[in-house]
Amino acid sequence: MTRLTVNATLGKPQPARSGESGQVLALFALFLVVFLGFAAVTIDYGSWLKARRDYQNAADSAVLAGSSFLSRPIDNTKRRQARQAAWESLKQQLGLSLVMNPSLWNNSTPAGSPVTDSGYRLWVSTPPLDAQPKYPGAFTAPNARYLFALVEKDNPTFFARVFGQGNATVGAWATAGSFPSRFAVITLRQNGQGPVSAPSDIDLDGNNTVLEVIDGDVGGNWGMKLTASAQLWLRGYTDNDAEAYLVDYVSCGNSCWSPTQVSSGPNGSPANELKPPLQLPGIIEDPSYSLPSVLAGAPTAPVPGTVAVPGVPIGDLAGNVDVRSGGPSAAPGGASVVSGVLTCDPASPRIGPGYYTNISIAQGKCLILDPTVRHTSVRGNVVDVPSNVPQTQLPGIFYVNGDIDVNTNAMIVGDGVTVIMRPATSNPGNQLTVSGGGVVDLNRGSPGISAAQKLGAWMRSEAQPYAWNAGQWVYQSSLEAANLNNVGIALYVIKREQFSIVAADDSSEVIKINAGAALAWDGITYAPHDNITLSGQPGHDAIGQFISWTFKFAGGVHVAQTYAGPDESLPRLVEPRLGQP
Repeated sequence: MTRLTVNATLGKPQPARSGESGQVLALFALFLVVFLGFAAVTIDYGSWLKARRDYQNAADSAVLAGSSFLSRPIDNTKRRQARQAAWESLKQQLGLSLVMNPSLWNNSTPAGSPVTDSGYRLWVSTPPLDAQPKYPGAFTAPNARYLFALVEKDNPTFFARVFGQGNATVGAWATAGSFPSRFAVITLRQNGQGPVSAPSDIDLDGNNTVLEVIDGDVGGNWGMKLTASAQLWLRGYTDNDAEAYLVDYVSCGNSCWSPTQVSSGPNGSPANELKPPLQLPGIIEDPSYSLPSVLAGAPTAPVPGTVAVPGVPIGDLAGNVDVRSGGPSAAPGGASVVSGVLTCDPASPRIGPGYYTNISIAQGKCLILDPTVRHTSVRGNVVDVPSNVPQTQLPGIFYVNGDIDVNTNAMIVGDGVTVIMRPATSNPGNQLTVSGGGVVDLNRGSPGISAAQKLGAWMRSEAQPYAWNAGQWVYQSSLEAANLNNVGIALYVIKREQFSIVAADDSSEVIKINAGAALAWDGITYAPHDNITLSGQPGHDAIGQFISWTFKFAGGVHVAQTYAGPDESLPRLVEPRLGQP
């Protein structure tokens, strides 16, 4: 018989073997160090990253708030305004106890003497020249329109103290600039849109051709071409701080341009800032000005063989105007420019707003576009019966779905009007053709027509400067002083995709100004898909802002263009980063 014997001591604790407890303590200490290291990384370092992100947001907001004041021409007042806005932003973002007074923003903060508040060390400087060596960026020219801000603070450590790490200095900086919206010339075609063999959207051609842009900038998305003797002059009223922004510059030797051809004027220094492509964030965008809306209940233009436009009543003379005999006066006769002043007799024939298929002005004749009155005759031997534009029709809007031909030494003038042209669908050729000596003069107070310079009938603000009052449309001159950005559109060429004809980047050739002819208006020419050709004469003056697909000037003469367009600054970060000063 087998007997099972149980050891009575089997269930009692056995004494520990020598050395085992020491190993456990060593392993625990090792894992504790590892744990503290992980904690330092995840908690301490994570809190520093969070702080740096917060400081970066505060710095970004500050420079964006301030740089909008740095418009051209730059002066000390604008710099003080920029610094003040930056300080106010920092105070709000960081909850500072700073006392806001002019002594804070009258001057830039020296890099060695930061403003301290609530544990922060703060720098605000414009231009960033005064912020070095704290500012490691590139915009340090004495007249640069850039604003710098830096936020720095010693942040405490918790678990990292175990490794001898004290408080960590965390900081972030940002720079913003005031980029131009004062583009006198904008070309929108981008690389890959159109023939690769012609990568120059701005083309100044012809012997001794000079395009002088006053108080405005020039920008293109696909390069510029200047012939050997052509010049582009960029100058401001009070300084030389005009700029050329050329994106996707294509080097093509002598067939393109040299920096000496872009200057501030005769015998002048090179333009103050000739921007290489990478200094302009992104492309120069289409401002996308809207088409005028139509009025509910207005009749449809019944023009056979054309596309009807709801809400646009047919124009005078059934929309087909042929000025041949002229009114009592055949001004401007043999000369459209007299001592540099464009002329047109106020007794010349007139037409009112509406829908037109053809407008033709014979040699030496003049046609006046009347914004608020309709007319029954343009013939000198036929009595004209004027009548007020009804409330159901937009005043000052001339919608042309056909051709405008301004023959030799002829003129079209109008004040407070907008001419809208729709590119042809079957014949993509020129629709606004101005022959030698001819002139189109809009919205600039032509002598004998209007003493005042009126806004275009359709404004960039998608409004119109006329109000219905006592049975007639009345021009609101108060809009001119109330908002300098109420810029009128003089000529609007409809983009093809706006009426679903072709692809968005398909171009048209509506505007062609032949040799010896001229355009003259203060306002906007919005032709974002049109290849504009100007072959003009010195009568070109104050033609405001040109927005086109491509722009070619081949006049062989000196043309001065005074900018007349939106006057606002566009603040943008120029050196965005996480911030690690």
